[in-house]
Amino acid sequence: MDFKLPDLGEGVTEAEVDRWLVKEGDTIAEDEPLVEVITDKATAEIPSPYAGVVARIHVAEGEIAPVGAVLISISSESLEEPTGSAPSSEPSGATPVTEPSLPEKMGGGIEAMPRIKAMPRIKAMPPVRKLARNLGVDLSAVAGSGSSGAIRRADVEAFASGEAGRRAEATRPAPSERREPLRGIRRTIAERMAEAHRRVPAVTHVEECDVTQLDDARSIANREGDGSSRLTYLPFVVKAVCKALDVHPVLNSSLDEEAREIVIHARRDVGIAVDTPAGLSVPVVRNAHEKSLREIAREIERLATAARAGSLTLDDLGDATFTITSPGRYGGLFATPIVFHPQAAILGVHRAGDRPVARDGKVVIRKMMNLSLTFDHRILDGLTAAKFCVDVVQMLEHPTLLALD
Repeated sequence: MDFKLPDLGEGVTEAEVDRWLVKEGDTIAEDEPLVEVITDKATAEIPSPYAGVVARIHVAEGEIAPVGAVLISISSESLEEPTGSAPSSEPSGATPVTEPSLPEKMGGGIEAMPRIKAMPRIKAMPPVRKLARNLGVDLSAVAGSGSSGAIRRADVEAFASGEAGRRAEATRPAPSERREPLRGIRRTIAERMAEAHRRVPAVTHVEECDVTQLDDARSIANREGDGSSRLTYLPFVVKAVCKALDVHPVLNSSLDEEAREIVIHARRDVGIAVDTPAGLSVPVVRNAHEKSLREIAREIERLATAARAGSLTLDDLGDATFTITSPGRYGGLFATPIVFHPQAAILGVHRAGDRPVARDGKVVIRKMMNLSLTFDHRILDGLTAAKFCVDVVQMLEHPTLLALD
C-alpha cells in the first residue's frame, strides 16, 4: 500500500520531509506517528493510515515532495510467515477487498487535516532537532525551557555540555568550518526573500515618531489593567495602521500581475513578523480592525508563543494584507524591510529611546522611535506612502485618537 503526501491545506503544493519516525523493516500500527514534514506555512506530524511493515521509503529526509507523491510503501503482511501457517488466499502484495481506500480512511483532501498533528510529540523546531542529531543528544532526555516545555537550542547545548556530551565531543575532531543544508523554514524564507527582491521595485520611507505620550498611556494601562494582557507598543501600532489603511486603502492591497490588477482588500489581516529558533515566521492577526487594543495584544502574544513553540496552525499563517516587523529592543535606528510579495507594503517599527529634540525653541529629552515603510512602487507612489506614515505617526504621538471612531 502506497501512502501519498496528503493535501495539507489551501495553497500548500509541496512539503519537505524533515524526519522519518520509522525505517524500512519497521512494523507500524495505524495512527502511529509516521513522518514530520515542513511546508511554507507550518510543521506537521503525519500519522500512518495503515498498519503493516514499512517496505520502502521513497522520499529521503531533506527532499521535497509535491502533494500526491508517494512517500512510503507499507506492506499489510508481516516480514515472516508463522511456521506451518496456511498460504494466504490473497495474491502477494494485494490489498484485501475490505481494506478501505486512502480517501476513505483519511476523509479525502482537507478533511484529512484533523488527523495531522500540528505539533510533534517532542516540542522542538527542526533546527533544534538537527542540532541534537549532530551532537548525539536524545531529545526525549532533554527538559525544555520554552513555552509549554518546548526544547530550545540552549537546552540542547546545555545538555550536551554535560559529562556525556564532553565524552562524545572528545572523540570528534575539531572542524575548521561547519556547513548546514539550506532546508526547511530557512529555505522557504530564502526563496521568498529572493523572489520579492527580484520582482518588487521597493522604496523605503522613514519617519520619526515621538512616543512619549504613548509610553505614558501604555504604562498607565498596564498598571490599571487586570494583568491578562500586557500592552507593548505593537498593539498601538497595529491599531494605528488599521485606521490609516481606512484612509489610504491602496496600502492594504496586493498586485495580481497576471491580470494586471491591483486588488484592494476589504479585510485587515495584519501579519506580525516573529523571530523563532527556525527563522522568521509571520503569523496573522485576522480582522485586526475589529479588535480592541487588548484583544490585539492577546492575539499577538498567542501567535508569538505558538510561533516560537512551533505550534502555529495553518489558519494562523498566510494571506496577510499588510505586514509589520518589530524587532523590539533590537530594532536599531531604522531598516529597509523587504515587502512580502504580493502585498503592497511592510512597516518596520524600531527601537524607542530617549533623544534630545527641539520643542518650542528648546532642546528637551523625548522618547523617540523611527518607523520605516517599504512599499511596492508599482502599486503606489511616494506621496501616498508619506501621507500614510504621517497619519500613523500622528495617532501614535496622540494615542487618544486611537480611541475615536
